[in-house]
Amino acid sequence: MAISVATRLLLLLAAAVALTAPVSAWRRPMRVTVYVQEYLGNGSETTEKVLVRGPGPVNYHQNIYPPNNFFGDTLVMDDLVTESLDNTSAPVGRVYGTYMLSSMSRPVYVVSFTLQLTTGRYNGSTIVMGGIDERLAVVDHAVIGGTGAFLGAQGHVLSKLVHAYSPTHVVMELDVYASVPVPWTQAEKEAPTSPFIIDH
Repeated sequence: MAISVATRLLLLLAAAVALTAPVSAWRRPMRVTVYVQEYLGNGSETTEKVLVRGPGPVNYHQNIYPPNNFFGDTLVMDDLVTESLDNTSAPVGRVYGTYMLSSMSRPVYVVSFTLQLTTGRYNGSTIVMGGIDERLAVVDHAVIGGTGAFLGAQGHVLSKLVHAYSPTHVVMELDVYASVPVPWTQAEKEAPTSPFIIDH
């Protein structure tokens, strides 16, 4: 039986709609804003320490501060995360990670860090982030994954300095814009799998 022109057009339109379905139909947005209490320097409260001393040369850029200004210097962080910029506000997690001075002449750090949330609706969940920090007023990093409520997360995080209690205690705001896959329904979970897909 021949298919009419009108039917063909409807089929093409349906295919086009399916192919251009908005991402939000398959993913749902998530937003988290927290504050990282960074303790710098060499005191007993320091939460960011040199892990590896780089081979050099010395990076003399004005936004790179001695003594951690050797090309390749790598620092490790274990920073408290709070619900507001006040350092006495409720703790909500930690930020763990590393950053490495990756330019010989510019203020460029390659960073990799994980936000672990330890309270509230996201207790036990993590958000994995990374990218380049060029010491700008607002730094944009990629959200490259997560666990728990943030399993399969994609997006980006904006970080900026919002308060300095002292030269060795500063507060960074992390503003996370992410999306995660919409959870499967029970029917989808119980649907038969393809015979070509083998679960291990």
